Order: sequence, then C-alpha cells, then structure tokens
Amino acid sequence: MAREGTDRPLLLVGTDGFHDERFERSWPSVPARSGGRARHRRLDGAGHWVFTDYAALAPRLQAAGLMPARDRNALVGPARPERSVPAVRRLVRSFFGRHVPG
Repeated sequence: MAREGTDRPLLLVGTDGFHDERFERSWPSVPARSGGRARHRRLDGAGHWVFTDYAALAPRLQAAGLMPARDRNALVGPARPERSVPAVRRLVRSFFGRHVPG
C-alpha cells in the first residue's frame, strides 16, 4: 500500500498511544499515492485496542479494581469510553456513508 497506494476506498485510523516506526513512515504515503481514495485519521488519548470491545470493558475492569490504570492505559489509553466509542463509530459510519452505496 505504501509503495503503490490503492484504487479502492481505505480508512487508516491510528492513535497517539500506539507508535511503530514502520507505520509512522509509511502511512502518510498511502493517501498521497491513492488519488484521494485513502483517508488517514488519528484518535488522541487512545491506545491501539480502543477499536475493540476493550474500549468499554477495560475502564470497567479498572473501576472494579481488576485492572490497574497502567494496564488500562496501555491497552485502550486514558480516553473515557463515552468519548472513544462514539468517536470510532463516527469515523466508521462516515467512511461507509461515503463509500458504500445505500
């Protein structure tokens, strides 16, 4: 993808809580080589697993004393699920709304 881009719609969503030098270098080139078909977005205050059910589950585990804050932040970041879950849903809905026929 980073070398050739894509001719299909593609949504790349990263977080400020997950860093991998390989992705940091390659992600900006995907939209540039995809003729506007690829979008790159980022969620702040979030970890990589915020895109899963852990976004809602990890804070509850922490509140119940079953997960330390350090582990929760490593998993989903410090963002509250009231913010992170709707943010992920908005990104996905917006993407599908633009690219999937109704």
